[in-house]
Amino acid sequence: MDAPVSLTLQAEDEAAMLALGRAVAAAAGPWLRGGILIDLRGDLGMGKTVFVRGVAAGLGVPPSQAVVSPTFTIARSYEGEHATLHHLDAYRLGGLEDLEAAGFEEMWGEGIVTCVEWGARVVEALPADRLEVSLDMDPDAGPVRAPEPGGVPVFPRRVVFVAHGPRARALLAAFEAAHRAHGVSESS
Repeated sequence: MDAPVSLTLQAEDEAAMLALGRAVAAAAGPWLRGGILIDLRGDLGMGKTVFVRGVAAGLGVPPSQAVVSPTFTIARSYEGEHATLHHLDAYRLGGLEDLEAAGFEEMWGEGIVTCVEWGARVVEALPADRLEVSLDMDPDAGPVRAPEPGGVPVFPRRVVFVAHGPRARALLAAFEAAHRAHGVSESS
């Protein structure tokens, strides 16, 4: 298999993170036929669930279906106009057996987008062809807004997309082309 391809962007705020998720979903159209897996990585509070909300919006999941973190339920499913979205949180899973018990095998395939938060915890069970999305603070960019008195500065998020496999590379290329067409450039 070819080496992974990556793209680094910045999300200044929650609206920008939602927009990135929507853009990935929009670029996913041609590749929905075989299913898409998005492996989300990042510490608590980095915006993984916000990104999934954007994916849901891009897939046509009605706003009446609130996309929330599946931390305690392990998995949630949403029916969108363009595809089914499965949202799995691997944080509390003890291993592959727990992933299988959560029904992971049924969360994958034709017309399905599966987002796995904390995917690094179960990476050995994930398909080799997947889009990894890592979120972290970007302290080099400076604070987006001043902190509340006694608070922590709010920095932009660095969003690193890594495409593993040919389908994920094609999806990332389509996403990047659309993103560049809208005047957004890579983070330095």
